[in-house]
Amino acid sequence: MNPYTIRNYWVPADPSDNRQWAPMEASDYRRFAPTVLAVAVKDILPVELNPWQRVSAEASDFRRWIPTAASDFLPVEFNSKKSSATPSVGLKMVAGSAYLPKDNPEKPEGDDAHFVSLEAQTIGVADGVGGWCKQGIDAGKYARDLMKNSRVAAESEPNGAVNPKRVMQEAYSNTKAPGSSTACIITLSGNALQAANVGDSGFIVVRDGKVVYQSPVQQHYFNCPYQLGNSKDDPSLAQELQVAVQKGDIVVAGTDGVFDNLHGFEIEEVIKSSSNKGDKPDYMACTIANLALYNSFDRYAADTPFARKSREAGHSHKGGKVDDITVIVAWIQ
Repeated sequence: MNPYTIRNYWVPADPSDNRQWAPMEASDYRRFAPTVLAVAVKDILPVELNPWQRVSAEASDFRRWIPTAASDFLPVEFNSKKSSATPSVGLKMVAGSAYLPKDNPEKPEGDDAHFVSLEAQTIGVADGVGGWCKQGIDAGKYARDLMKNSRVAAESEPNGAVNPKRVMQEAYSNTKAPGSSTACIITLSGNALQAANVGDSGFIVVRDGKVVYQSPVQQHYFNCPYQLGNSKDDPSLAQELQVAVQKGDIVVAGTDGVFDNLHGFEIEEVIKSSSNKGDKPDYMACTIANLALYNSFDRYAADTPFARKSREAGHSHKGGKVDDITVIVAWIQ
């Protein structure tokens, strides 16, 4: 059995109706689990549904149903409370996400976490360092708390002037769980992205179908990224990045489960194809995540980004890297 449990998945019977879901095959029954504000999957209690049953998502209900299947991840609709933060004047960011945790019964929520705050025009991704499991610590809890606190901090920034490094510092100070995590927080400010990054999570900017920017990686040595939490690293080490953007740009943020398994040209191809089909950000994120998942299972490919970096470091790893996979796709409009 590979580390993911592959199941069939559901797709909207009518893309304009997010209340009605239909299985790929009429005989299929699907298993769904609730999510809370896209920060973390809570109370993983699968529910069996009749294959043609309507699933209502009332505006007053903070839950959204997402599949537990790793083979596909349906878009999550994000609700967030009103805050003092306001969108950037001029350009705005519209985002959707996908998350594919490894199928580990002992850690059903995986190690990744993320948030999307449209009010604060800010997104973030984090990857809990899995090595903590050797000490019986779930680093995913640290990552989830860090992203939850990052969202709170971003939405509390004065007058909508979100400073990613300040947000990271505030979230870091308020996160008390054991473990450690990488973190990348990105905000749209006027006509530029402002970002703070610690570790090997990051983002790219795609313009006219081509990658025009990719954030640098911070690591102490191969496969040992900078990390916040119970480590010697802290937000003072965060790289502060500024990238000019324009209408029509597409930002792809993700954890190393994405960028270790996908080259820039592969993401470019997905974006071109999805754009031609009129896919929205959440569906683009799903497609990118699924391609990263596919590559992660390839044991023989010598040319994945992780395999290349492994060779450069004097190791002989082949194929993809099985990992939790988080993708946020943000349109600049």
